[in-house]
Amino acid sequence: MKKLLTCLFVMALLCVPVSLAQVTPSGLPIVDEPVSFEILVDDYGTPEEKIMYPILEEMTGVHVDLQLYPYEVARERLNTLLMGNDYPHVLAGWTLSTSDIIELGMSEGLLLPLEDLIETYAPNISALLDEPGVREAMTLPDGHIYTIPFLVNEPLVNYLPYINREWLDRLGLSVPTTPEELKEVLIAFRDEDANGNGDPNDEIPFSGTPDNLSLGMCAGWFGVDAYEKSEYPFFYRDGDTIHFAANTEEYREFIRYFADLYQEGLIDPELFTQDESMWTAKVNQGLVGVGISYNQPIEGSYVYLPVLKGCDEPVFHRSSNGTSLFRSQVALTDRCDEDMAATIIRWFDVTFDPDVSMQLEHGPLGDSIVKLDEHLFQMVDRSDWSAEKDEAYAWYNYYTQSLPKNNKDNVLLSAGEDTPVPDYKAEADAAYEPYLNEIFPAVWLEDETDIRRASILSVDINSYVKTKMAQWITGQANVDEEWDAYLDQLEQYGLAELTEIYQRILFG
Repeated sequence: MKKLLTCLFVMALLCVPVSLAQVTPSGLPIVDEPVSFEILVDDYGTPEEKIMYPILEEMTGVHVDLQLYPYEVARERLNTLLMGNDYPHVLAGWTLSTSDIIELGMSEGLLLPLEDLIETYAPNISALLDEPGVREAMTLPDGHIYTIPFLVNEPLVNYLPYINREWLDRLGLSVPTTPEELKEVLIAFRDEDANGNGDPNDEIPFSGTPDNLSLGMCAGWFGVDAYEKSEYPFFYRDGDTIHFAANTEEYREFIRYFADLYQEGLIDPELFTQDESMWTAKVNQGLVGVGISYNQPIEGSYVYLPVLKGCDEPVFHRSSNGTSLFRSQVALTDRCDEDMAATIIRWFDVTFDPDVSMQLEHGPLGDSIVKLDEHLFQMVDRSDWSAEKDEAYAWYNYYTQSLPKNNKDNVLLSAGEDTPVPDYKAEADAAYEPYLNEIFPAVWLEDETDIRRASILSVDINSYVKTKMAQWITGQANVDEEWDAYLDQLEQYGLAELTEIYQRILFG
């Protein structure tokens, strides 16, 4: 019945005039009268900290009711809302997977087709769809587009370990190149007052930001990529064959290594439980030696940790080939009536304006950046800013960073200079590239039986692997004592079947 009602809604939507009563056909604001919509999205911080939303509301006349949660909480919240049939107008961020889009959109009809709305109300998004290969990649097997594209120039490696350069210099240490050397450095961080504050016991040698932590990446030091945040968690590609990483001897060696670090007091006891605010506070207080994150924990104070050679052929997770298309970032639900759907699409189209997108990424014009020319911007001088203002205007407080933007053609110059802001991630990319594996091809699951079965199997398997990883590393259990039982349980959860499904849909 839900699918039938949604089809009737879509048919009616295609018959409405170009200019709906509430939505202006062009210009700003985008509505005749103030309106609001709800969006469930993952990010850290609070809605009140996101300084671009009031600016967007003044521009568009649209208020966004942010239902904002950390990633894991957002996923749980999404499942609860779907079961209770009480979901918002928009589901967004990393909370949706491509399999979710297929199941909720193509199979259940809970998500609205967007291609005609985009064509009518969203010239900026339409232009992005016309980029080579984008429209084809966004279109599901039923011929519809259910999500807004997010095409970005991206580093080859998104999340990686960073090490505190100031601590290394203070202790006269070099950047480690092997796991054994890293352990020696972490011991020095623990024992030798690395932050120089006179307290020899407050240093946290190794920690991580929970939203970005995929500790399984570090299994690559021992020869296998066990990245958990891809569309196929804990799987990796070898040519046209897909393999599961978290049942290999290389993975077990990674677990042993980190369990040893934890037992030695070298890993943050709250690594698997802290929230973003706790991690940020530790970094800002100068307590963290090594941390996994997207950006340097504190710009200029940290340098990337190279791929450590724990075996003859270490590997690391490749995030992109230089450009990435994220296909599940924004979906509209059947909670939207005609006016609301058009309003939301127009609102997102405003965020895709290059000038607006630059502010979403780097802060408001006049406060954080100034516009010099078309697609050319410059950072303002922050040297006289207070610590409070600097924190308020941190990159993660501008906007919900998991939502799409359109910055691929913009250039940002350093404050007072005619050179672009240094790309410190490019240096890490160059060092990491020889060790990077292949990315998965972009495909949509077509068979509804495969969709549902893969979803069921992956939930149980992923949850089990993550639970055992945390237990083993923190000493609640022993990996060697439980390894055989762990392998048996993975098979009982259907690992062989899930591997076969992924192999079939990815490579035929």
